[in-house]
Amino acid sequence: MTMAQVWVFREWLQRNLNTVIPVAGFIVLILGLRIANPYFLTSWDSLITLIYGTSWFLIAACGLTLVILMGSFDFSVPSVLKLSAMIFAILYPSLGFSSILVSVAVGLIFGFINGTLLARFNIPSFMATLATSMMAEGLAQVISGGYTRIITDPAFRAISTTMILGLPSIFYWAILIWAACLFLTFMTPFGRAIYAVGGNIVGARLAGINVKMVRTAVFMICALLASIAGVLYASQIQGAHMQVGVLDMIPLFASVVVGGTALTGGVGGIHRTLLGVLIIRWLDSGLSMLAIDLNVRMIIFGAIAITMAILTIDRRRIKIMK
Repeated sequence: MTMAQVWVFREWLQRNLNTVIPVAGFIVLILGLRIANPYFLTSWDSLITLIYGTSWFLIAACGLTLVILMGSFDFSVPSVLKLSAMIFAILYPSLGFSSILVSVAVGLIFGFINGTLLARFNIPSFMATLATSMMAEGLAQVISGGYTRIITDPAFRAISTTMILGLPSIFYWAILIWAACLFLTFMTPFGRAIYAVGGNIVGARLAGINVKMVRTAVFMICALLASIAGVLYASQIQGAHMQVGVLDMIPLFASVVVGGTALTGGVGGIHRTLLGVLIIRWLDSGLSMLAIDLNVRMIIFGAIAITMAILTIDRRRIKIMK
């Protein structure tokens, strides 16, 4: 290889680092897990189990991706997910499927609050969403009394477990929502506005974008997707409990940055989050099969999130902001 070819390859690698690293990591992950455990993903049942664990997670990760793409953060995603699951399980015996509307409405309210605190009152998103996360946790505790809610109605579980062409319905819900988010970000003016706000908020304002509206709407979409994920997860496990989402913040965050979405905003997207979710969830499944302790897995996910944040962050924007 000549020096000119080396230079061209290096330039290409630098421009596509956010894509190359996740793809290479996914290949290494699969090979590593197969070497460590030859039975990993060798049966259809194990693949179905993995699909169940990945589908609701992908829906929540899509919402978080939109927020990070905008240059913000949302700590309330797992708590809103839990609250929506709990509301669905508690109200279903009396309201039936109408309880889904209540769950989604509550999620949208939390999203509106998050967006308003950031857009109207200029409260940093990490502080605003941390506070609303505690509110959602407290509300879930109050309405449930801390008890697990089990629903035995087959129709309740059918929302996510109905088999279609050999795959559970929750898989199709996840792909449909992922595709809708993909269309939103790449094919609509609103999606381009999200990238613009995340890339350069001052430039977005000068271009005539209603930054406050975009910020509020993105947080509402994020909360909406968290609520849908909570409803589908409650249907999947046949109820809801207070441990739902407790340890999901770091894996969710890791799946977004592993996919190549930069914390500084404006770089990455929903298409990359799909790969990030597969990496994190498959890694979690593989480590579980190897009997790796949950606390150790959390340490691994945290280390992965920090490493990928360092590799994908736009340092030129950090210098400008300083």
